[in-house]
Amino acid sequence: MEDEIVLADLVVVLWDIARSGPFPPEVTVQAGVAGAVVLVHGPDFSVAGRSGGPVLVVSDQIRGVLRIDRDPSWQQELSALIGELIAVGQGAEPFDESMLPPPPRMPWHRDR
Repeated sequence: MEDEIVLADLVVVLWDIARSGPFPPEVTVQAGVAGAVVLVHGPDFSVAGRSGGPVLVVSDQIRGVLRIDRDPSWQQELSALIGELIAVGQGAEPFDESMLPPPPRMPWHRDR
């Protein structure tokens, strides 16, 4: 996916939507047999995903439907992204990264 600029840009747009606030107008969440399914519609794309399941993309800039969750280097990020889209689509406040504690000092950090 890293080689596909259109898909990488799409993921950035999806993160912006996930951090925009509860109930973003682009996001719809429906109960499915295997859990919640999220649909996100943008100006030139649609994404359907299920947490822990497939993530499908339809875009004016690509042909057909792409399943993007099979790229091992993106699976963790896509899983987190879909989880956050489901949460804000159900009315939760966006995750606030500023509330994370700083990372612990690691052995390779030098004392200064």
